[in-house]
Amino acid sequence: MMQTDYRWLLVFGCNLLLIWLVALANHYLSRFGFLWIDYVTLHLYLGGLFVTFAALRLDVRNGLIATLATGLAIDAQSPAAFGTSVLLLGLVHAALLYNRNRFPREETVFAIVVALLANLFLFLVMSFLFIGHNPRPGHAWLRLFMDLIASQLVIALITPWFMALQEQVFARAEIHPETGRRVLS
Repeated sequence: MMQTDYRWLLVFGCNLLLIWLVALANHYLSRFGFLWIDYVTLHLYLGGLFVTFAALRLDVRNGLIATLATGLAIDAQSPAAFGTSVLLLGLVHAALLYNRNRFPREETVFAIVVALLANLFLFLVMSFLFIGHNPRPGHAWLRLFMDLIASQLVIALITPWFMALQEQVFARAEIHPETGRRVLS
């Protein structure tokens, strides 16, 4: 009898929760001007955090499914062309898979570094892809820089919580994230 492996669904569910929390934070940040300037608001982008657990802890198949499903969920509510986030998150996931056996994958500090570097890459690529759509591209770079700083600070602060959340989800499901075997507690 073949057992269905739902590890990707656990990670995808946690990523959906984070997508909702980031959208909620961006909604509240859009109401207030930053530094008492009405037209400059903050926007958080945490794309690097969506890839980190799936690429470091899950096997190749489940991790890639979770990452691509998360990319589809991001694309569904993003004004970018459909498939942009899927492609970029898949690219980052593949890059992390390349030498992941050499990494201390279970360390929280390493997860923070990976999430920060992945987010920096994703943010810069998205910025260069869409800067031409801005009516004043020269002035947009200051806002993008402020968004990047805010996003990186938020990632540095919430990565330990998000990694612990995903570990706890796997512990509650009594499944080992890397092997998929039942863990009896």
